[in-house]
Amino acid sequence: MWPLFDLEQEYAKHPHIEREEVQKLHQWLRAQPHMPELWEHEVLIFYHACQYQMEYSKQVIEDYYTFRTQTEEFFDNLDINSAQMVQAQKTVAVCPLPNTTPQGHCVLIGKLLDTDSANFNLAGALKLLFAHQEILIQGTQLYAGCVVILDVSGLTFGHIARLSLMQVKKIIYFLQETGPIRLSAKHFVNPSPIVEKLLSLINLFIKKELKDHLVVHSTMDSLYKHIPRPILPRDYGGDDLSIAELATNVYEKIRKYRLDVIEYNNNRRVNEKLRPKARNNTFVRMWQNVWQTK
Repeated sequence: MWPLFDLEQEYAKHPHIEREEVQKLHQWLRAQPHMPELWEHEVLIFYHACQYQMEYSKQVIEDYYTFRTQTEEFFDNLDINSAQMVQAQKTVAVCPLPNTTPQGHCVLIGKLLDTDSANFNLAGALKLLFAHQEILIQGTQLYAGCVVILDVSGLTFGHIARLSLMQVKKIIYFLQETGPIRLSAKHFVNPSPIVEKLLSLINLFIKKELKDHLVVHSTMDSLYKHIPRPILPRDYGGDDLSIAELATNVYEKIRKYRLDVIEYNNNRRVNEKLRPKARNNTFVRMWQNVWQTK
């Protein structure tokens, strides 16, 4: 099993978090027959991400595990050695940076390694992200939020044509409504005219507060105003490893814990047959939100 962060240490670092409240939330979850058994680490992560609001935390946790269960194209078979994920490793780099921002945000960066659109598969790329997500957030610390950097160099109309509109809407819903970490900002670097098409697609579904935090950078100096230069990969003028090297390290870590990732994913499922009737609108409400266009 991958190492988990030290609970006592995190509570000490965040004295404003009342452990008793986290434990109340944990007890509530254990009383829900349809929900999977969670660790206190997981409950704490959601409580922190939901800004210590009890009822909101309950809703987000329910929606998150319902989403994981129902969205098979993203969460089915998170085996790093599967054909789909092996292909994705050759096509994209999806990796967190080793260091956080001064505000305590983790930085996730994505880039095409293979620019041939025929080899691109969004679901495969996202599976790499989700296979490493738990290792990252459970094995390091409580993050204040997450900043995403997308390097769109090499992106073509062929890539846009391969995007499923429903998959795009599902992943935006996940990031905005159910993710176990707050999405703070999204940055696009190395833009081309195709980025306008991509943003037009994204803007169909994202909330105004996130739109205000979408930034397109025409130069690296512009990015450095938001992300400290030293923590970036050397491809972007930083002091860290190249993005390809960082991605290789991430994929090797997933491979190291391959069986644990598979088992964890299989155990984090909602049993709809056991969901209390009083709460059986979660799935319907969630998918209504996904299907409806703003």
